[in-house]
Amino acid sequence: MPTGKPAVKRGRSEVWTRGPTARAIKRELRRLGERLRELRLEQGLTQEQAAEAIGVHPKHIIKMEQGAANVTVATLVAASAAFKVPLRDLFQEAEKEDGGK
Repeated sequence: MPTGKPAVKRGRSEVWTRGPTARAIKRELRRLGERLRELRLEQGLTQEQAAEAIGVHPKHIIKMEQGAANVTVATLVAASAAFKVPLRDLFQEAEKEDGGK
């Protein structure tokens, strides 16, 4: 039932229009994707099995591992539970590369 209100158009956040910030986001999403793939393989899971355990569509796992998905905190929590690792361990590789920062 229409409410009489105009539809709100939702698009990408303004943060994606800022060059250095957008590049940093893309870099970190790629790192996160690499880590998710590493954890999945360590567990001996297929992408389909990991998707089922996390509660996302198998195509979303592919995008996550490629760094092409803007992953929500809820999905990260679900992934840490599925892989049986603390949430912080999803970011372990990036911390090592940055000298523990």
